[in-house]
Amino acid sequence: MEQDNNRSDDREIDAVLARAATPALPGGAVDRLMARIAAEPQERRIVQFAPRPPAKRPFWRLAAAVPLAASLALGIWLGANGKMDFMMPNAVTGGVALNDDTTVDDLGGVGDAYAEEGTT
Repeated sequence: MEQDNNRSDDREIDAVLARAATPALPGGAVDRLMARIAAEPQERRIVQFAPRPPAKRPFWRLAAAVPLAASLALGIWLGANGKMDFMMPNAVTGGVALNDDTTVDDLGGVGDAYAEEGTT
């Protein structure tokens, strides 16, 4: 649908451009412009910017990393111990994670569609 709209826009633009006339430049316009550019004084004012000394960063700039690292470590520990498995669905902690053939919770309902007769 969007491609059709783009094609119609292209056709409209082409129709407008077909009606537009190419402007005629007055005689010698390019030469006069180039002569005027050459006649202007070319100033070479280059301003050198002195680099700023690097700002001293406080020690506490890494303060956000400490709770993030603690959260990661706690999550790994809780996941490895299995103490939080009761909060997670079987798809994460059950048969899929253990790679056995027990039934697994179907969180998205996709399994029901494949279980019907004649569907692929």
